[in-house]
Amino acid sequence: MWSPHPSNEFQGPLFVPVDSELVNSPPNPNIFGGGRLHPKQPINLPSGVSTNNPPGTNKWYTQLILPPRGTDPIYPLPYALALLDGQSLLSTQNAIPYVGFGISHSATKDIVFGPPVSTGASQPVKYYLNPLVITMCFGARELDTRNLTPTLTDWSELVAHFTISCANNSMISIPICRGAAFMTMIYTGLTPIIRSTLAIVRLTQDQTNIHGFIKYRIQYNDQSTWLLYAQPVNGFPHLNLQQVNQTEMAHSMGIWSGIIQVVKMSESYSSPSSSSDQCLQEESVYDRGVGVWVHKASISSGPRGSGSYSFDWFSQGPRAHAQAPLIFALPHHSEAMLRPVETKPPISIASRVNGHMRLYQSSQWTFRENLRLAKNLGITPIYENDSSSPLAQSCKTTLTDIFIKELDVDFEAEANLDSYYFAGKKFAKQALQCLTAARILKDDDLTSICLEKAKRSFLRFVRGPHRASRLVYDQTWKGLISSSIFKTGNEYDDFGNGVYNDHHFHFSYLIHAAAILVHLDPTLFPEVGLYINNLIRDINNPTAHDRFFPLFRCFDWFLGHSLATGLTPSFDGKNQESCSEDIKTHAVTLDSFLYSLKAWAEATHNDTLQDLVELQLMILRRSINNYYLMKDDNSLIPTSFKANKVPGILFENKADYTTFFSDSRDAIHMIQVIPITLATPFFRSKDFIEEEWRSTGGGGTPMSEIAQSFANGYRTLLFLQYGLVNPKFVLETFLKRVTSGQEIPLDDGLSLSWALGFLITQLYNGS
Repeated sequence: MWSPHPSNEFQGPLFVPVDSELVNSPPNPNIFGGGRLHPKQPINLPSGVSTNNPPGTNKWYTQLILPPRGTDPIYPLPYALALLDGQSLLSTQNAIPYVGFGISHSATKDIVFGPPVSTGASQPVKYYLNPLVITMCFGARELDTRNLTPTLTDWSELVAHFTISCANNSMISIPICRGAAFMTMIYTGLTPIIRSTLAIVRLTQDQTNIHGFIKYRIQYNDQSTWLLYAQPVNGFPHLNLQQVNQTEMAHSMGIWSGIIQVVKMSESYSSPSSSSDQCLQEESVYDRGVGVWVHKASISSGPRGSGSYSFDWFSQGPRAHAQAPLIFALPHHSEAMLRPVETKPPISIASRVNGHMRLYQSSQWTFRENLRLAKNLGITPIYENDSSSPLAQSCKTTLTDIFIKELDVDFEAEANLDSYYFAGKKFAKQALQCLTAARILKDDDLTSICLEKAKRSFLRFVRGPHRASRLVYDQTWKGLISSSIFKTGNEYDDFGNGVYNDHHFHFSYLIHAAAILVHLDPTLFPEVGLYINNLIRDINNPTAHDRFFPLFRCFDWFLGHSLATGLTPSFDGKNQESCSEDIKTHAVTLDSFLYSLKAWAEATHNDTLQDLVELQLMILRRSINNYYLMKDDNSLIPTSFKANKVPGILFENKADYTTFFSDSRDAIHMIQVIPITLATPFFRSKDFIEEEWRSTGGGGTPMSEIAQSFANGYRTLLFLQYGLVNPKFVLETFLKRVTSGQEIPLDDGLSLSWALGFLITQLYNGS
């Protein structure tokens, strides 16, 4: 049973249905399997409310409603938060189990670094993470493991509401806003107890009444200082917080109702070099900002094509009329923000894996992205054949021979696989072969042959039957999932498609393939349009008016990139392994997801979808180049990790130089490249590629040497993407291997004809 989203959570001309004719209907059961209830049912949700507007499966708050108990932490930033039920790992860090709501934050000095990637001096570390130590558990004397009733009462992209209740309508209500400086707990009829894993060094009460709040200063043995503000309601006395023992504080005057707000002071505040005046100035920012919290937020788009959008924060609290909320912004926010209202003095705090966040006080954050690069990103390559060039003629002859050879394959058998991911890669490969014939070879006969084979292959998949388990509509979480999970009970089948893992990767290949085929033959649209538009509804639904899918299942508007993890709990939060497939859907990997949507919008003349995705692409490009593709001058990533150049897997709480399938360097770097599309140069700058090419990382061997060994398909991809920097060298190397009969191992989603065609366009289009 679902609680409704705010009706205006996404506002503006970009946030309209993918297909207005589908918005009032679930997916057609004749195309997709009929509705089924998911084997993994949510918990901690209210009953008896509207079934419209489901919670997201891949969202920052999802772990609060995942079985068995919803106790894995969430990361709204800068804090990590967790339901503590007295049984979970985080609940039992001390001798007495914690019951309540936990807050954790790690300073830069607390980061835990893994071992070196390999032996030797000055090797980068394999991973870094933030320890999850509960600084404060907000509970009550009346709460215990037997009477705890946690409920996620509302949720959205930027704000959620969580309650912990027990008998007689007693509860703690917790509005959770992403980036919020203050964590707010609203007590009703309970006796507050605040426990910690850390030892309390000093608890002092400020004698000044601050806008009706009393103020406590709490210092812990990790050198952190927190401010706690409290204001009673309904005639209750002020909170009388007393230290009970080394790790516990409690209200000493019985049941209490009121507001508690806590905030962690910056690392500079705790520095021995900070003067008392500097500390007081920082405290004064919070003294002025207390009594306000965000209870609702919306994301608004500017006019189509403007590149502008905003986060609009709506406040509650006794001082909401007088002060705007205090909210920390991530680095990519600060870069794009217009007219920022930074606090005086400026305050920053560590995030988890995204560098330091800066504090702003404003009811609206307005951003602007220059859309020029995204608008120039088209579905077809630009290639004007330079007939006077011997290399061009040699390329065309060789490419034609290779194309004809690769065309002599049973396209239907090649793509009839039992995995949406691997089948999708084959369809995209086949479509790119046709694009090569049409736009690079410009051979009508070869294009016609290829197109007919590719269309038959794709239509067999859309119509069925095929080896991959049929997609069915999940009535619980509201999405399209592989029916394999209902047959086997194994949620990890097909990379977890049945629990919404990697949907934007899986479906992006299908969408990209369809976009190319419809572009080359518009008469195909009536046969595939309904299928593809429903896939887009699943992964990137832009409007709450379409109540059959959650809003933006994969794309995270606060983080600026997608999250691949669905209904699989994780202590370190949700993750994204492949930034390049995210791009493709937006562009397996960060770049494939969004680019495929743009290609489809272009092919089908869906101008509003195209405008939306262009904005998402630019946001993604900014975040990728801050958090994924780590140039030497990147100041956000710890130096001891940055030399890896890419994270491998980026969790909300951990960056890990690995993949889910291999620890080898070629696999780790390949997963940030695949697939090679026209979006690849959009995200990967030549400067970064050069740095990565020269880097030795932890293996001691330069990436250039690894790539040029051609030992496997991963390395071929790495060598191919170097063609963005030096296309002549890479193209000549490919041609030399072809003419001499040397093997060129290929990834299963890459054809040699597209590889050569891609290099030709890079060499001759002047880019």
